[in-house]
Amino acid sequence: MRFPLTQSQSLILVKLINNETLRKHEMHWEDMVVLTQVKAIKMTKEGLTITRKGKIRFVKWARKEGLGA
Repeated sequence: MRFPLTQSQSLILVKLINNETLRKHEMHWEDMVVLTQVKAIKMTKEGLTITRKGKIRFVKWARKEGLGA
């Protein structure tokens, strides 16, 4: 099953890439579950971190949306 990246999921990934803190109202449980299932994010002792797959997923989405080079 494929899970296309949504706008709210991409905002979560951007915050994690930039090492910004996520606020509780920004973390929708549906988005967090999908990102965890596709191994884009993971829980560590320090908190949420983005994986290499997550970064690649975001770059593909940004290029598709015409936001990157």
